[in-house]
Amino acid sequence: MTLTIFGSTGDLSLRKLFPALYNIYSLNKVNDDFKVVAIGRKALTHQEFIEMIKPKICEYARLSFDEDIFKDFSAHIFYYQMNLTEESDYTNLNIFYHEHQIKDQTFYLALSPLFFHSVIKGFKKLDHIERNNVIIEKPFGISTLDMIDINQKLMKIFPKDHIYYIDHYLGKEMIQNIKTIRFKNALFKNSWNHEMIDSIQISALEADGVLNRGAYYDSSGALKDMVQNHLLQILTILTMEESNNQHEAQLQILKKLRIDQVLLGQYEGYRNEKDVDEHSTTETYAELKCFIDNERWQNVPIYIRTGKKLKRREIVVIVKFKALEESPSNLLEIRIQPTEGVYLQFNIKKPGAKDQIETVQMDFCQSCVEINRINTPEAYERLFEEVFHHQREYFSSFEQILLSSSLIENIQKPMPFIYDKTIPYSLTEWVEIPHSY
Repeated sequence: MTLTIFGSTGDLSLRKLFPALYNIYSLNKVNDDFKVVAIGRKALTHQEFIEMIKPKICEYARLSFDEDIFKDFSAHIFYYQMNLTEESDYTNLNIFYHEHQIKDQTFYLALSPLFFHSVIKGFKKLDHIERNNVIIEKPFGISTLDMIDINQKLMKIFPKDHIYYIDHYLGKEMIQNIKTIRFKNALFKNSWNHEMIDSIQISALEADGVLNRGAYYDSSGALKDMVQNHLLQILTILTMEESNNQHEAQLQILKKLRIDQVLLGQYEGYRNEKDVDEHSTTETYAELKCFIDNERWQNVPIYIRTGKKLKRREIVVIVKFKALEESPSNLLEIRIQPTEGVYLQFNIKKPGAKDQIETVQMDFCQSCVEINRINTPEAYERLFEEVFHHQREYFSSFEQILLSSSLIENIQKPMPFIYDKTIPYSLTEWVEIPHSY
């Protein structure tokens, strides 16, 4: 089992990929022949690279850092310097693989899409490339046409079922739990439709700004960075029909999705961030009002919100059920991040009072239980294991990616307004739910 990571010195690799691999290794979930070929452009020795990833693993790994385990883990890593745009470097990489008896492996492109074409071209210099796997990290291209081009080139090299388009949100525990909540509880399964649900809200809020990702973010914005991939994935899982083919069920939702209203914003001071154009109109906040034009969801508004420099960091889904008579609405909240759990608000008779109703709550915090935190894999851990075992459930289909991209590209962007740490209330009242912890 060999994993080659292109872009091993990048932020994604350092904060997510190597900590996830350390966790997997610590839990003895790899074979004896496990290797990681870490490819980067920087002139580093093996030891210098190990010293680079060590503090990141200490900081970001789910499991406690153990010096002996890390020493053993680092012995499986090979740092390899190369120029990704130089064809001859791939010939040398092929020689390196032969010298280390590496035949079957998984390639991970943790890169800007600007490098995808060079790497795919370089793959042709490698022996027996067709029997390997390849993981593509978002963004999957700079445009919909670029995505199509990249996919066509990959399919000329790899079998279709060897290409993995990764969306790490699909590896998150509570996003996977949505299907269980929906389909394994009669309470929700029989009421998950337009007759019983008033609205759905999907929010991914961030307190930080763009930090050191100004160059990337200014070319993508909130719509492409969050809505196009992560949040449309959540939306389709929330609303799809129960099926043995999840990809097809999600695709059918995207085909019926109608984006009705769009509100974009930009936080105060964004244009002064490092690597951001001083005249940038890139949105750092996006709010969408959507409808799904099928029988189950007719006339149910679905609100998507995401933005940076907001009041808190939170990923949450709120399902608001229709009120009966003049009773308060029932609310179901699925908390995805930073805490994981489920909150349900329902009505009872107020003790001692005649016909007076009050709301009460069931508040389950899954991540508040230590054993749950210990036993719950991080998203990238789960996705690595999926690839290593040739599973595809938690990965996107290219058809989903293409349709999601087309939906977002077809949005006519208005000029962003400026806001400062305030969630606009333009489309619907924001539902605030008290937390018990």
